[in-house]
Amino acid sequence: MASYSTNNSTIRFLSWNVKGLNGPVKRSRVLSHVKHLSADVAFLQETHLRAKDHKRLKPPWIGHMFHSNFDIRARGVAILIRNEIHFSLTKLIADKNGRYLIVVGTLMNNPVVLVNIYAPNFDNTLFANNLLRMIPDLDTHLLIFG
Repeated sequence: MASYSTNNSTIRFLSWNVKGLNGPVKRSRVLSHVKHLSADVAFLQETHLRAKDHKRLKPPWIGHMFHSNFDIRARGVAILIRNEIHFSLTKLIADKNGRYLIVVGTLMNNPVVLVNIYAPNFDNTLFANNLLRMIPDLDTHLLIFG
């Protein structure tokens, strides 16, 4: 867990490889733990959710939810932003292979680029180089990785 202080407020960030969210009990426990930790922004990796499965996160999670998924129950990343945290989306880039998610916007009136990565588990410089080229606004926005 990391935090960032700005304008008399602190934003708490959590990055977590959840190793699958398909089971209702595990999904409930993970989201409860995110809330218990008072995470304002949660970067979840290896969600294993397909596009149609992400609606299962919405009822228990109150706030913004962005995701990148794969077509089978593997990979997948999500960024959850608590409802009480002011966020305005400018741009969303979601990898079709469920490996990364780039969310550009303003978080508590600060321009940010939120990047969540579930990288291949082997040394792949091509993946890293391509991802870095995809990230916009590096010179004007705060960059936060999960």
